[in-house]
Amino acid sequence: MQSLFLLIPEFHRYSLEHILWLLVGVASTVFWIKLGKKQSDEAGQRRIGLIQSLISVGFWFFITVYLAITEQPVDLNLVLPFHISYFMNLLLPIMLWRRSFFLFEITYYMVMGGCIQSLLTPALDHGFPHYLNFRFFVVHLGLLQSIFYAIFVYDFKPTWQSFGRAFLWTNIYCGFVFGVNYLLGTNFLYLSKKPNVPTLLDLFGPWPWYILGAEFLCLMMYTVVMLPFAFSKQPEQSPATKA
Repeated sequence: MQSLFLLIPEFHRYSLEHILWLLVGVASTVFWIKLGKKQSDEAGQRRIGLIQSLISVGFWFFITVYLAITEQPVDLNLVLPFHISYFMNLLLPIMLWRRSFFLFEITYYMVMGGCIQSLLTPALDHGFPHYLNFRFFVVHLGLLQSIFYAIFVYDFKPTWQSFGRAFLWTNIYCGFVFGVNYLLGTNFLYLSKKPNVPTLLDLFGPWPWYILGAEFLCLMMYTVVMLPFAFSKQPEQSPATKA
């Protein structure tokens, strides 16, 4: 298997493969939203939401187990779920099953702000059908799919109060991950060093200055993804909320 994977070409941004992955994500999102809207009650909507969100969890789990078994020594950066996308991947099924507006308002900004950037500029070396390629796109597209499901099926909308809470919890999570990186020698969230491919972080110089730049980018991205809801009438707490 390893020798076969060596024959897989490198991934190239904005190639036909990249565009096809994005189109598959759009089609899948539309399918699950339509299926969710067809359900006659809340229990059916929650069940469909849970099923679609668990697909990406399953991909992440089995590929991660494969990595843990076959890669020696094990790269902790690849098998532990502390990159924010993989952490959100495990959290969103809970959000959809519990129909939790609290989890939605935090994860909305993290997913929309982070995943869109990641999908447009993937930090990915391996092309299709390498397992890391599969894991990257299935998880990141699945995250967006789950958020759009909550918006269009549950009718959840973020508020400006959500904006503040999300930014606070993002920094709390980054502080936690910084400690994990220090203890394990890992580079989750690229808090220890920048990725080895060009990203927007290159605009802000070496460590630790690019982390301050990342805070600025975070605020900018959170503001951009808030704009579609900036002037909508939305109560402080969704009527469908569960904690």
